[in-house]
Amino acid sequence: MNINLNFYRMKKMNFLKIAFTLVLAMAITGTFAQSTDVPGAATDYATTGALTVMEGTTVPIYALPDTYFHPSYDADVAGTLTAGFTWTWTDADATGDIVFSQNNAQDNYVTISGFTVAGTNPYTINALEVAPAAWGGCDDGLGQDIVVTVVAQPTAELNDGITTGTASYNLCEGDAGLPAGVSATISEGWQNYRLVWTLEIKTLTSAGADKDFYDTDKTTTPVPLAEEYTTAAPEAVGASGAHAITSVAGGYTVIDASATVYTYTLTSINDQASRFGQFIAKNGVEGTDDTFTYYAIGETVTIRVNPTPTTGPIYHIVNTWSN
Repeated sequence: MNINLNFYRMKKMNFLKIAFTLVLAMAITGTFAQSTDVPGAATDYATTGALTVMEGTTVPIYALPDTYFHPSYDADVAGTLTAGFTWTWTDADATGDIVFSQNNAQDNYVTISGFTVAGTNPYTINALEVAPAAWGGCDDGLGQDIVVTVVAQPTAELNDGITTGTASYNLCEGDAGLPAGVSATISEGWQNYRLVWTLEIKTLTSAGADKDFYDTDKTTTPVPLAEEYTTAAPEAVGASGAHAITSVAGGYTVIDASATVYTYTLTSINDQASRFGQFIAKNGVEGTDDTFTYYAIGETVTIRVNPTPTTGPIYHIVNTWSN
């Protein structure tokens, strides 16, 4: 009985030793790993070495792990990093502006925020992968840099060639003071803007009340009491600068011999950098355009074109009155 008990104890001790050895081996070879928590899909990321962001936003970045030490790494699958390796993220310019948010030093993913247009712009961020003690505790001493350019919130102004911003005209048809056209001058932000503007065309009764509404072609067939706009959805504009938001066929003229009012409204704008700032909230899923944040502008240009009065014939006593 004693012999059997001792044999049992020896067998148990050997089992524990073997189990401990397996655990140690798995820790070294990377069988145990931690989640990277990268939002979106791997296809949402690129390695251009440069990133443009809007001031006041938070965006994600991650460093690709060394393929030798992390042979099973998949950015789209949590828990595929080899355990023990760490990533050090630093503001290479030592500005103190950038805020790094990292769940764990063993995560190769962080979010960055805090950068400002007036700061050290562009910023340089460095990532350094460090091996654990089991692999010598070494690093390459350089890491990788990414340059982050910061832009301000996009905005735009109406420009009719005479006045910038909100303006109103009340002139006769053919007057030299009528604008030739209306544009939106876009500034700040960064490329691929989405601009929301509308154009309403309507005629007035002789009492000044709304009469008919027309489309952008100033069709001779009125659409009674139904407002028609050139666009109510965002218009894609590639770059900043002057952008002709519409041209009215034949210029600003009266329709149906009635006073005609052309009202441009510049509603709002966003850009690619501001949409980048919503990547985390959307988990990389772009969704429909109206789910992005737009920044209000609220400028209008109103052009009222009045028909020129036609002087009628002069009446006198009929020549046959006294016959």
